[in-house]
Amino acid sequence: MHELDAEEEAERDAMLADGLDLTRTVDTDEVDLQVLKKRGHSHMQDDQFDAAINEFSMALKLVRDPREETRLLNCRCDAFLSMCRVLKLLPAAESERGALYGLDPLTLAQLALKDASKIAAARADWPMVHLQRGCALFYLERFEEAQAAFLEGLSLDPADTCLQGWTRDVRKLLAEAPGRPGASGRRVAQCEDTDCSLCMKLLYEPVTTPCGHTFCRACFARCMDHSSRCPMCRTVLHAGRELNVTRALHDILEKSFPEEYAARRQEAMEASPSFQGDASAPIPLFVMSCLLPGERMALNIFEPRYRLMVRRCMEGNRRFGMAVMEHSHALHGVACEAEIVECQPQPDGRFYLEVVARRRFRILSSWEQDGYRMAQPRFFHDDVPTPGSPEAARTAELALSLAALADAWVDRVKAYARGRRGGRLLELLHRAGDKPPVAEAERLSFWAANIIPMEDRDRLHCLGLSNTAQRITYQKSPLEQAVNCPTCTVM
Repeated sequence: MHELDAEEEAERDAMLADGLDLTRTVDTDEVDLQVLKKRGHSHMQDDQFDAAINEFSMALKLVRDPREETRLLNCRCDAFLSMCRVLKLLPAAESERGALYGLDPLTLAQLALKDASKIAAARADWPMVHLQRGCALFYLERFEEAQAAFLEGLSLDPADTCLQGWTRDVRKLLAEAPGRPGASGRRVAQCEDTDCSLCMKLLYEPVTTPCGHTFCRACFARCMDHSSRCPMCRTVLHAGRELNVTRALHDILEKSFPEEYAARRQEAMEASPSFQGDASAPIPLFVMSCLLPGERMALNIFEPRYRLMVRRCMEGNRRFGMAVMEHSHALHGVACEAEIVECQPQPDGRFYLEVVARRRFRILSSWEQDGYRMAQPRFFHDDVPTPGSPEAARTAELALSLAALADAWVDRVKAYARGRRGGRLLELLHRAGDKPPVAEAERLSFWAANIIPMEDRDRLHCLGLSNTAQRITYQKSPLEQAVNCPTCTVM
């Protein structure tokens, strides 16, 4: 950025040397352009990167000089990268205190890469553009391509300390994790006609928009998570995020570049782990409220970190953990796995989800990844009593009495809902789902817990118990009081 500012000053000095009057009246666009640039730089100094992006984007709409356009693209690329870096480094505990809005880090890195590629087309001899392009690729986890960009910048300026530092970092990462997704160990010659303009790789499963632009199917779907416009020409698209693969182009690419296409297929497979894989694999966490097995819940996902998490879940096993934060700002030790059964992406990047709670797990360890929490789970179920033992008989007896009480409670709720405006009560029954058979005492106990209004601390207590009889005993007292008390209201 300093190199471009120096060029701008040099142009001004040349104009003074030629006797030009720099105080002459300029057109409105030029005045607005300078005001927008000044405000953008001010926002960058105040770390208000989203505001800076808006100012530079508006300035780019007014620019006429190609050199000035390059300077503005450089500034906006810096803003994209800075905002991406802030979101990636933001502690999950800090962001959980207040909701965040805006683009997620992956989308910001993609936008930075697009700006850096445009700058490189005009100023390939400028080391800073290779630094920007390498940083964007690094944040996209395309580490070998990032290393190549940093090395290209060092070939132009071997003394650049920033390029040297980033090169050391990416080499260290590749040495420690050579099999990490994104490091495929291959080099594909860049070709404008066969590369995706979003991921800058060979087109894989190409799709063509109604306006005539072609992208990888996965890249296009990710863009549609945030905007209904074409990533290239900004035409509004009404085709949705899923387009059919262009078979003719797919066959041509597969025959013309068999090794590269096979490598792209392998990358896609590695990025979409199956649920049938390792049951102890890390699981992402959505920190909100207690969810009990069998319960249904509707979610509106609007925070950037969770939008990124949901997109990764949808590309993988469609499951995440629902966890609770205690008053001490520490994660509760027990959480519940949730499966996404319905996902509706919105034009502004949000997701409407319907999830169903599946399995319970204990959190063995947790860490942060791209702004949200990850956990190492250990799934568990209730201890099953030995068939024919006194404990098994007692559990069966408790399950029968719980089923009778729950049926009486459901009848009372439905009667209340018919006589008054009881939509909330019916929603409670809907979230609990169908009643399990009495023989499945563990499932029955959680179903009963889902239809009874309880405090979060009581729900967490039920979630952590591994003895079915204890859980039923814990639930029976408040349920009996609600069913048998003639003066008690339903809610």
